[in-house]
Amino acid sequence: MHIHPSSPNSSQSEDDAATKIQAGFRGYRVRKQMRGQGAGANQTGGVGAGASSSTQPGTVEDKSATKIQANVRGFLVRKKQKMATEAATKIQASFRGFKTRKELKSIKKDK
Repeated sequence: MHIHPSSPNSSQSEDDAATKIQAGFRGYRVRKQMRGQGAGANQTGGVGAGASSSTQPGTVEDKSATKIQANVRGFLVRKKQKMATEAATKIQASFRGFKTRKELKSIKKDK
């Protein structure tokens, strides 16, 4: 759900978003470094040499899991957006009804 820049909590939500992005990047960077170290150990014949292909990054299983996760995340985002849109539509309809009833009451009062 989008928070309007003029809302009172927008600064806090922007800080939270920035923190999450930074944490995600730091995790990515650490995982990348760990993969680099793991590949070096396998090339030198260290522990883990001869491991199954399912533990190697980029396997079919990893790619499949990533695709499934992406699809689920997309579904959840679309679902959340649909709920927010429906809620906004209900609020708008309620307000329009209120406004119309108020105008009709005013018209009847003037007659």
